[in-house]
Amino acid sequence: MSLKKIVFIVATAFVLSCKTENKVSLDELTNKDKDSIAKKFDDMSVYFLQPSQIHRDYKDSAIAILPEKIDYIQRLSYSYKKVGDHIKAMEILNKAVDIDTAKGQVNALQYRAWTLLYYYRDYKGAIKDVDLIEKITGNKYNVCWGEPCGLQKGQALYKLGRYDEAIEEFITANKEEEKLGFDISDNHLVFFYLGRCYAEKKDYKNAINSFEKSLKGAYNMFPEAYYQLGLIYKNQKDYTKAKEYFLKAQKIPEYKMNEPYIERFDEVFPYMIEKELKGLN
Repeated sequence: MSLKKIVFIVATAFVLSCKTENKVSLDELTNKDKDSIAKKFDDMSVYFLQPSQIHRDYKDSAIAILPEKIDYIQRLSYSYKKVGDHIKAMEILNKAVDIDTAKGQVNALQYRAWTLLYYYRDYKGAIKDVDLIEKITGNKYNVCWGEPCGLQKGQALYKLGRYDEAIEEFITANKEEEKLGFDISDNHLVFFYLGRCYAEKKDYKNAINSFEKSLKGAYNMFPEAYYQLGLIYKNQKDYTKAKEYFLKAQKIPEYKMNEPYIERFDEVFPYMIEKELKGLN
């Protein structure tokens, strides 16, 4: 018998024995009882590292009691992703999305859009998911795993070379946030990728303006933006300014775009800056 079955049988038997001396099947439990038992399994899972088998065993046990609990299913997919079983991870995540969207909800879909873009680099898939989110919610503005979904769709369009569509998406994201009363000067990533799109189109005036906006306020130490400005001035043969911006980027490497699980697009590394400076010298 697998460890998974042992955990499920022993833990369920313990919980049920605390409830009554008579034999009780899961079908006889109230929804409140099922929620309570499943939550105990889910709470137990957090005592073990996500990549571990026992973590997944407890998650499986919780899902066995509540097979349509989106949170449990989605979080189980994290564990498989962290051990490199990406086929299984996406199979489980897709199940969560199917259950969620059938109820007119988009939480799991928002996480999948983030995952497809940043983790699997499936740009078309990410665009499709963001479009579906907008269709289900009826809103142009939505949040995908802590970021505007429009930022993610725009980046996917940018990586596909569809720069005009990406620019439109970034501008829309800013407009929608303004409607909600947000200070869009904080949207340094939106302005940064606007700059990248304009730079790819060789519209350097708008590119420079966008990168400068990405450096406003709290984000004035943003080496990726300084690096991109250095590249633009290098292309314009203004080598003095190019060197100035490359040096600015070199002085603040600790503020670079950095995420614990992904590498962001256009993330700059010290060797890249050193190469440009060496070329100028």
